[in-house]
Amino acid sequence: MKKAITTICLTGSALIILDSLNIGHQLTLLLLVGLVPWTNIYLSPIDMMSATATAITIIILRVTIWPKTKNYLFGPLIKSAKKSPRRTAKA
Repeated sequence: MKKAITTICLTGSALIILDSLNIGHQLTLLLLVGLVPWTNIYLSPIDMMSATATAITIIILRVTIWPKTKNYLFGPLIKSAKKSPRRTAKA
């Protein structure tokens, strides 16, 4: 119960801090206009388009290809770890 209360309080305080910084507005300006938050630096449209395309590609590949690749790359390690003998409790 104490852990749940602590988690709720920390989440609430983080949301209050982010709201006071107008993080939603700053993120929208970064994605749509290229304005770096809390500065007067603008990124070029080509840079923003390439960053957004790269992020979307990474997310799509993570969702679609990673489950198959994970078993291919790390399958022997996962299987060998599961085959370790279990200790039995002595009565």
